[in-house]
Amino acid sequence: MTVPRQGAVPVPAGATPAPRQSNGFGQLSTLVKRYLAVMASDRNYIAVITALPIILGALIRGIPDANGLTGTNNTLATQLLMIMVMSACLIGVANAVRELVKERAIYTRELAAGLSPDAYLASKLIVLGLISAVQAVVLVGIGLAGRPLPKHGSVLTSAPLLELMLGMAFLAIASMALGLLISAVVNSSDKTMPLLVVAVLVEVVLSGGIIRLNGIAGLEQLSWLSPSRWGFGAVASTIDLNHVTPPPPGNSPDPLWNHTPQAWFLNMGMLVVLTVLLASVTWWRLRQASPGRR
Repeated sequence: MTVPRQGAVPVPAGATPAPRQSNGFGQLSTLVKRYLAVMASDRNYIAVITALPIILGALIRGIPDANGLTGTNNTLATQLLMIMVMSACLIGVANAVRELVKERAIYTRELAAGLSPDAYLASKLIVLGLISAVQAVVLVGIGLAGRPLPKHGSVLTSAPLLELMLGMAFLAIASMALGLLISAVVNSSDKTMPLLVVAVLVEVVLSGGIIRLNGIAGLEQLSWLSPSRWGFGAVASTIDLNHVTPPPPGNSPDPLWNHTPQAWFLNMGMLVVLTVLLASVTWWRLRQASPGRR
């Protein structure tokens, strides 16, 4: 029989001490490096993420439109923006929709060894967010190369192209956060592909580019939860879409499309808010797998 030392607290039989977690920043650095190393070792994955924005950008560039994103009553400008938005949503969701569910067993095992859910999720957000943003910038750069652009942006008055790239980059990051949430909710990788299609279609419908949503009770409020609504609003504000493609008779201009710094910052700010909200729900979901919470 072992007698506990004086001052020591005896551990009840059958109890397992909680795993000790190392420094959060140390874990984050290790996870990011490991994640990047795994990606770099997969040549097929590198080829796909490199080719995807180039192919989508080339398809957008192939659409004939002499006026580009300028002019008056230019309906093709709306279509160009809508295709860009759909591509950014697809890139973001597709990058992340399988990332958590495919590592579920590894994540659960490493939790027991002291893995921090915060560091784990942060590593995904950092790496996938950077990849999604770069892909969106490449997509816009190729898709709009040589096209007429507005002379002034809403905020970056001398750099409308950069403003368009920022809008699509933030949309791709927010859509990536949506993909991570889907990946955290499902219990099988097979279920991610149908949900990927549904998520992108919902974002397209709620963007406001196909159906003007301002003034439609219920649907307009629902669209506030969709990153595409604010992403489309950001690029529409940049090119002054209310002027380039005036609303049909009887319809009022969409205030999110106003060519003003206030409208652009509102759209970009809401993309940040939705990204944080989606990441927070994903974090809560991951915490449910923590030791003692299963």
